[in-house]
Order: sequence, then C-alpha cells, then structure tokens
Amino acid sequence: MLSFRWSTIRHSALALCLAIPGFASRSAAQGAITITFDDAIRLSLKQSVAVRQAENTVAASTETVRQRSSAFLPSFSLSTNTSESYGYTFNQNEGRIVDQTTTSVNLNANSALTVYDGGRNIAQLKEARLSNNANDADLSRARQTAVFTAASGFLTLVQREEQVRVQRDNLSAQMAQDTAIQRMVRAGARPISDQYQQQATVASSQYSLVTAQRDRELARVALMRALQLDPRGEYNFVAPAMADSMQILRFNLDSLLVKALGSRADLEALDTRLEATAFTVRNAAGSRLPQVSMSLGYGTAFNSASELSFGNQFNQRRSGSLGLALSVPIFDRRQASVAAQQARIAADNARLSVQDRRLAIGSEVREAYLNHTAAVEQYDAARVQLAAADLAANTQARRYAVGAGTLVEVTAARAQLVQAASAVVSAKYALAFQQSLMSYYVGDMVPESTSLAGLSGASSR
Repeated sequence: MLSFRWSTIRHSALALCLAIPGFASRSAAQGAITITFDDAIRLSLKQSVAVRQAENTVAASTETVRQRSSAFLPSFSLSTNTSESYGYTFNQNEGRIVDQTTTSVNLNANSALTVYDGGRNIAQLKEARLSNNANDADLSRARQTAVFTAASGFLTLVQREEQVRVQRDNLSAQMAQDTAIQRMVRAGARPISDQYQQQATVASSQYSLVTAQRDRELARVALMRALQLDPRGEYNFVAPAMADSMQILRFNLDSLLVKALGSRADLEALDTRLEATAFTVRNAAGSRLPQVSMSLGYGTAFNSASELSFGNQFNQRRSGSLGLALSVPIFDRRQASVAAQQARIAADNARLSVQDRRLAIGSEVREAYLNHTAAVEQYDAARVQLAAADLAANTQARRYAVGAGTLVEVTAARAQLVQAASAVVSAKYALAFQQSLMSYYVGDMVPESTSLAGLSGASSR
C-alpha cells in the first residue's frame, strides 16, 4: 500500500501531459471558458495594449509618410466672393455718381509649387519613411514580447498546477500512513507518539498544499492580466500535451549571438532611427539655404453696374498671374543653427542607444544560453534525485512496516521524495521555457506559430 502511494507521487511528477482535471472539474460547473496554449497566443496578439499601441503608432507614421510625399505636389485652391454696395457709387459707364445698389462677384483659382527649399522636403520624406520602418520593427518586437509574456505565464501556471498535484498526492500518502499508524498503535505495535508525530506531518502537508494552491491562483491571475481577460470570469487553461521523456535542444552561443544581432527587431528599429537622424540633421541645415517657389493665379469678375451681360463680363474680365519667389535667409536669430545642433545631439544619442542595445542583446542571449545549460543539468540531476528518493522512501516504508525503522526516518525519506518530485516539475518546465522561447531572445520568433510542440524532437542551433 505504501509502495503504491509513493509510486503514485513519482508518476504524478513525471506525467506532464497535463489535461489539468483540477481546473476542468472546478470550472465545468461554472461555465468556464476553455483557453488552450494556442488560444492564449492568439489572445495575447489581439488583446495586448502594447501591440495595439504599436499598431496605432505605425498607422500614424504611415500617414506622416503620405503627408511628406504630398509636399512635392502643387497646391490648388478655388475662391469666390460676392458683395453688394448700397448708396452712392461711381458709374464708370456714365461717368457720374449714381445712387443704386451694386452687386459684384469675383472668381479666382490659385496654385503654388515649392521648387526648391534647400532639400528639406526630400530630407523630411526620407526621415518619415525610415521612422515608419522603425515603427514597423517596434510592432514586430511588441508582438513577440506579447507572445513571450503569455507563453511564460502559461507555463508558470501549468508548473504551479503540477506542484499542486505533487502536494495533493503527498497529502493522500501521508493520510494513508496516518491510518496505518493508528492501526499499529491500537495493536500495540507502535507508541502513541508516532501517531501524534504523523498527525503533525499530515497538517504540514495540508499547509504545503494550501500554499501551492495559492501560488497556482496567483499565477492564474497574472496570466489573466497578461491576456487582458475579465477578472470576473472563470477560465479553464488547458496545457498542450508534452512527452514524458523530454528531448534536449543543443545551442551554440556564438551562433545565437550572431543571429540575435542580425534578427532582433528592437535593434533593427534603433538602427533605422539612427539612419533617420542623418536626414533630421540635413533638414535642419536646409533652413539656411535659399528657397524658390512658384505661384499661378487666374480669375474673373462681374459687376451689376456694368451694362454688359453676366457671361460677357466673365469673358472680358479674365486675368492671370505667374510669379516666381526667391527667399534668402540672412539672419533668423540662430534658429537654424540651434535646430542643426539639436539634431546632431539627437543623432549622437541614437548612436549611443544602438551601442547600448547591442550590448544588452548580447547579455540577454548569453544569460538565456547559461540558463538553458543550467536547466539541462538541473533536469538531469532532478530525475536522478527523484529515482533515488523513491527507492529510499520505499525502503524506509518497508523497514518501518516490519519494525526495523523509525518514523523519523520514514518522514525524512518522504520529505526528500516530495522535494525531489517538486524539483523534477520545476526543472522540466524551466527547461521547456528555455528551449521553446529561445527564439524570443534571438529575435526569430514567429508569434502566430509559437508552440511547445517542438519539445518532442531534438535539434541543434
């Protein structure tokens, strides 16, 4: 009986297909919404505030590009005005002042074109295009980050649920042991102190189970927050199936670093913004150069004081104009100089940001690589620890059953077994996290196709 109980703990720690019946049984009665891992990924891309804000930024910068492109086109406007004059007016046809009401109508068409503005419009257009490209890169990284956050939260929740299972099975085994000890005490085979000590152990196991359940619910709340879910709702998070025996992915640090520096969207965004600052400087310097513009106007008029008909007046009073303007800045109170200097400072800051991000990416990738290496070693050690602890617990249980061991030895062996089972769960999910989400640190994550299915096959990078 005792051997069966401890075998149950071992298999519970290793069986990570995770249909999560605990979630299902509680939520089915309440009409909970089932959310799989793939659902969580889709929700994160749809609901993430950071992603939606990045999409708005891209939309705004796209309109800025359209605005800058339109600066090369001529402007065109039509205007008309009409007025009535009362009282004495001079009649040109009769050559005298008359007392009458006069109506006048004017129609005008005007167009203007900037011929040369010191290259500022070209610089502004190129800057806008580069800024838009940078915003696109920011959006890509925001989508990756949203998926990374959702996936890590989901894995944390599943890990906490497995810890609850371990503690629940441990409590069941401790209660079964308590029942067995009570029978031994009644039969006079064991002292009453063993029963009291076992009851204390059962209470301690109950405390550990409650703590694990609390941690699970906190992980659930954190995941709901990451997915922007209604906190009043009930949700059944179902983990993807994972093989019991986990294949280990092998990574090469140098390859990861090279790939990250060439693939990370956040670095691409900073590089693009650094390139855009060159045109910001050129735009500021262009205000010191002469500007040439052209204008074109055409119009006609009607006046009721004339004896000519409405149509004849519009035909005879047509007029047009063509103008060319040259503006040479002489003194602008140092506005151009200040703007150029500020643009150069901004360019230097952008260069520093790129350097800092490259170093940060290198540190992140190296840290992820070291975490993965440690996770592999911890997973291997945890499995060995669990196998040894299982043998020790079963041995101590058999010795105690025949009167050759003490309850202290049994309790210590069980505590080590529970600790080993918990360590296997933690190590396996830490390794799953590092392997499945290494693409986030490298920058080649495809948000829509992120999954944990790749954990069943080994590969190297």
